[in-house]
Amino acid sequence: MKTKLFKHRSLVLTLLATILLVSCDDAFLDVRPETEITADAFFATPADLEIYSNQFYTYLPDPVNDRGSDNVVATAIDNEYAYMVMRGVVNPDNVGQWAAHWNRLRTINFMLERVNQTTGNAADINHFVGIGRFFRAMHYYDLVRQYSDVPWYGRTLKTTDNELLFKSQDPRAVVVDSIMADLAFAVEHIKPSIDGKVSKTRLTKYAALAAQSRIALEEGTTRKYRKELGLNDGNRFLEVSRNAAKQLMDTGLFSIFTVNGAGERKRAYEALFNSESLSGNPEMILIREYNLAEGVTNTKKAVFNENTGLSRDLMEAYLAVQNGKAVPFQQVAGYQTMTYWQVFQNRDPRLNQTFMQPGFKMPGNPKIAYPNWNIGGYPQVKSYPTDADQIDLAGGRGHTDNPVFRLAEVYLNYCEAKAELGELTQADLDLAIKPLRDRVGMPAPVLADWLANIDARLAGKYPNVTSAQRGAVLELRRERRVELACEGFRLNDLKRWKVANLAAETPVGIYIGKLGAVDISGDGVPEFYISEAGEGMEQVRQQYPGVEIFEYKLNASPFELTGGDKGFIRIKAQNNIFSFPEKYYYRPVSNQDILVNPNLKQHPLWQ
Repeated sequence: MKTKLFKHRSLVLTLLATILLVSCDDAFLDVRPETEITADAFFATPADLEIYSNQFYTYLPDPVNDRGSDNVVATAIDNEYAYMVMRGVVNPDNVGQWAAHWNRLRTINFMLERVNQTTGNAADINHFVGIGRFFRAMHYYDLVRQYSDVPWYGRTLKTTDNELLFKSQDPRAVVVDSIMADLAFAVEHIKPSIDGKVSKTRLTKYAALAAQSRIALEEGTTRKYRKELGLNDGNRFLEVSRNAAKQLMDTGLFSIFTVNGAGERKRAYEALFNSESLSGNPEMILIREYNLAEGVTNTKKAVFNENTGLSRDLMEAYLAVQNGKAVPFQQVAGYQTMTYWQVFQNRDPRLNQTFMQPGFKMPGNPKIAYPNWNIGGYPQVKSYPTDADQIDLAGGRGHTDNPVFRLAEVYLNYCEAKAELGELTQADLDLAIKPLRDRVGMPAPVLADWLANIDARLAGKYPNVTSAQRGAVLELRRERRVELACEGFRLNDLKRWKVANLAAETPVGIYIGKLGAVDISGDGVPEFYISEAGEGMEQVRQQYPGVEIFEYKLNASPFELTGGDKGFIRIKAQNNIFSFPEKYYYRPVSNQDILVNPNLKQHPLWQ
């Protein structure tokens, strides 16, 4: 049975209602009058800090897709970044204001500045201070990702704090150093276990190490590849990432999950994303826990055939297996024109645990499911629930847990940091990448091969890699893309490597060899019929009586074929992709925010 995600929920709600009274004295920063008597009375013991900090867990990231990146095909542009890239219409006049960013920060700082009135065991108090500083670091780094320079506030503000309220942004270097200080404190002071057990649902020292590794890797590579920042000290962050990852790995407390059920190994990877409970999974460092009885649910069912599909480019990233050796898919004869079912043959098994393969059935539905061509034709099954009650057409209240930090990411962080530093060894690959390959039965990586036989396609995608171990960096980027697909990493990865122009390229889906009847399963019976305007469909129905055939008319569909009467599915609405100027790496500051606070500065690339 799952444990409760938030203890004392009603008390937390009451607390928030009494000590965080809402008012809006300033448009750019939510400033509220303090109820000091209530606050002073409340933050008296570590138990009070625990109750208050429980709300922070709702801030944990919980992505189940890669919207806005080159991993996704979508008809709707429902991501501000994608809208900026694809239409070029987001600008300082219409971008959203940033007032909402500061509400969360104030909630965190409200506790941190009151711990001096808490009495009790110092280690217990510092544990919750570490939790607060962890969440502050996570929140602030998300702001840095968007804006680069942002105002740093280490305490809550009063209406009389005019100088602070109307300050300008602090430089990225100052803000990131403050973030790293918060994470260092969290690593040192958050306890490794709760009541003698390493929790997967509550913050531990190990989750703080995972966050330190993630953020330091991103900042290190951002400074290395985004030269416009003028920050040339990326290596010191790569070293922090490497060391944090290794410290976590050396504990031996976590391991790659390899067996799902009674000896079932090949589907262990998918079980990381569709299991009702992950609290006992050895790979999990921190999870978002869902519980139907508690009313804490998600809508993971939406990943399948609803809003987005997966891209051909992502599909091609998965390696093929020939003669017992892992090779790029592009080395397989005829790969460009393979049918739907053929692309799954002799591939990395993570492909068919991420992409829907022929014969897939929705839970509780005896009929075979078919891909929605209107979103490219490659449905996502990673994170799709396997229980029928979570796929209910009335809403589907999902309650499968979701990883926040898992060991596989830490392994990838470790190897990427070492490769960027030029110090990756075969022993590192055996330690950290081989287990990921072993889980799905893929051949182990060989560093000498990576360095000597650079994949031209990867080199073309990532032309700015400068490491002495260039081939290793490229292959690790492939491994990361495959292992972490649909977990929300891809867009940030493209941006930190300064290749986000890849997200501006028109994504395509499945290959269609000709108009007319299309067999996607390889059984000789067509499941689809595609025509210019509906001609010929009746004849096909007569030829295959009783067979359900889905019809698409090019003149009435949101997609087209890249070759006119054949080719890859391409969404018509995405044809007018804009170029990718450097300013798109940053979110502009709203002119309304600058009007309220004239000391704020617009990013130079948006001026």
